[in-house]
Amino acid sequence: MSDKSQTSKPDYEELSNQAATSLLSYLAVIEDPRGRQGSLHKFIDILAILVLGTVCGCDDAEKLEVWAQKEEEWLKTFLELRNGTPCQDTYLRALAAMDPQVFRTVFQKWSGNLFTMLGINGQVAVDGKTVRGARLPGQSKSPVHIVSALACEQGLVLGQLRTEEKSNEITAMPQLLNALHLEGALVSADAMGCQIDIAQTIIDKNGDYLFGLKGNQPTVNEEAILLFKEAADSRMRAIDELQRPVTERDEQVDGGHGRIESRTATVCHDFEEWAPSAMRFPKCTTLIQIQSSAEDATTGVTRNDMRYYISSRRLTAAEANFATREHWRIENTLHWCLDMTFKEDACRIRTGNAAENLNLIRHFAFSILKAYKKDKLTVSKRRLHCDYKLDYRMKVLANAVS
Repeated sequence: MSDKSQTSKPDYEELSNQAATSLLSYLAVIEDPRGRQGSLHKFIDILAILVLGTVCGCDDAEKLEVWAQKEEEWLKTFLELRNGTPCQDTYLRALAAMDPQVFRTVFQKWSGNLFTMLGINGQVAVDGKTVRGARLPGQSKSPVHIVSALACEQGLVLGQLRTEEKSNEITAMPQLLNALHLEGALVSADAMGCQIDIAQTIIDKNGDYLFGLKGNQPTVNEEAILLFKEAADSRMRAIDELQRPVTERDEQVDGGHGRIESRTATVCHDFEEWAPSAMRFPKCTTLIQIQSSAEDATTGVTRNDMRYYISSRRLTAAEANFATREHWRIENTLHWCLDMTFKEDACRIRTGNAAENLNLIRHFAFSILKAYKKDKLTVSKRRLHCDYKLDYRMKVLANAVS
């Protein structure tokens, strides 16, 4: 009878230990920045609770303290907790003192292994976000700006790097990209990242780039505008004029969220005579025009927009339409979720390295939650289920840290 009951019992404890051991193996390399005297709690215990508590819906130190007390019995199955669970001040001191560069390296190793384990490929979007809650009283702007890379289809954060200002994204992007596995990936960035050096970094890592065009590359931008204008001109040309550019178009119409959006992508591949400045970018093979129109279904107000892009990949019009839209997942999925679900901009924890380390922890939690593909719940609901349902929590954790 006892044998039967043992075999039929859910192996949540075993699953818990396997998942926790894997997670702790990554966190164990981070050295304790605190002095030996007066350290009541092991540093790895503090780090584990910070990550796991954030997965389960904790957005500040006070909630972490309460959550850890509630889950102490479960936490003790894989953590020592020699003096019980830490108080909120302990978490705050750890966040402020921990070296974010080391923590960032740990995260990128974990995400890289997850990237390989799940067989991720496709598009990687790179963009920056200012942590507004890190702004101290009297400061005109936040000192913490994070450049992140997101695997678009899976919604997983692959890495991040802090810069002091948004303008420094240009120098931060190559450093971040050099730390990532990009072979076969299409790396997209807005006009801020449209730089020859960044393009070369991506090509050197056997990836392809897709960059927005704006005033930072005025000559290429103007040549692209003229090219697509001439391609659409139906008038006859004199025999000595340049041959009209050959283009391909794709139109998509989507409805939802109270609006109707149409996007027309036009691509040109043989553009050397029309846009010679674009050839300064390594292996540049595609110029793209995206004409979008969004109509508010309630008010009837329509907003029109025209954007231009360059890419080293020979994209069809349909592929260009998809890829340029896919890039905005980093805004609509990651950045929106950090603000609305993890309450990043509302958080006022900012002493020392706390703001940057918390951003890393949120990226950890975000990727753990997004890696779980066995339901269609939002990140917010998954956090709620992880808090209240141990079996669900363990399935989510085991999926991301096996």
